[in-house]
Amino acid sequence: MATWERFALKQRQLTGHLMAIFCVIVWGSTFVVSKSLLAHLQPVQLMLIRFIIAYAAMWLVYPKWHFRLKEEWRFLVMGFLANTLYAWAENTALTITFATNVSILVSTTPIMTAILMALFHRSERLNRLQLIGFAIAFAGMVLVVFNGTVALQLKPTGDLLSLLAAATWAVYGLLLRRWSKEYNSALITRKLMFYGVLTVLPMVLSGNTSFDFSSILTLKNGLQLAYLGIVGSAICFLFWNIAIRQIGVLTTTLYIYSIPLVTLVISAIFLHEKITFMGVLGIFLVIAGMLLGTIQLRGKKPVETSTSNSI
Repeated sequence: MATWERFALKQRQLTGHLMAIFCVIVWGSTFVVSKSLLAHLQPVQLMLIRFIIAYAAMWLVYPKWHFRLKEEWRFLVMGFLANTLYAWAENTALTITFATNVSILVSTTPIMTAILMALFHRSERLNRLQLIGFAIAFAGMVLVVFNGTVALQLKPTGDLLSLLAAATWAVYGLLLRRWSKEYNSALITRKLMFYGVLTVLPMVLSGNTSFDFSSILTLKNGLQLAYLGIVGSAICFLFWNIAIRQIGVLTTTLYIYSIPLVTLVISAIFLHEKITFMGVLGIFLVIAGMLLGTIQLRGKKPVETSTSNSI
């Protein structure tokens, strides 16, 4: 590989890492924002508004029409998995089991992704250092979630829904890895939001709760909804899709371990929640594990990246 090609590859990979980091920082903060809005909206109502805003934003980013009937099922499946099923499983789990359980079990996504990759895509598997990194990061994430509280208490139904959410995101990552090179990343993101709206709408219409627009027509709530829809959904899904293309699904998914870390720090800053020694230790373990998890062993072929349809 020529010097300039190596440089270009490193630049693309750096971009992928930075985009993944941006996503987990934003997603870590959305828990705090969503908690505020859920005082006025049902979870499915918030999902619908968020997806509509994101879909409108992505039309501005990529206004080109694209519809091929024989290919639309791909976007439908990914949109249903990444948006509707994932959010429904996670939000429902939060009403049944403890938030600690949900945080830990949903964050098993990198492990599930690694297992699925080992089964179906042998070309991208973890080396020894990466396996150690995954384990250390997971241990750190557990410490961050507990943050000095009591031990995990099992609630089977809610815990299974949390695992369903993790598995859903893992499968979505693999499908995106398979199809991302065939389409523009902005187009994929726009389609995901469209089918997110389409699949969550029946859940909203079948609900027994009314939709009170007056409760959200305030500057604060409007800005929060815009943040969730434009930044948390449109931009982050776009960046996540590009990151998977640039650094691979395993490395990208590894960053999910840091979402509870971000939530912990933001909660400490804005909600004045205390960070214990256990939480601090967990933060260091997550960072150390992620550094190990992104190491490529000498002589191992780097993740293939794509330069076509690159946005």
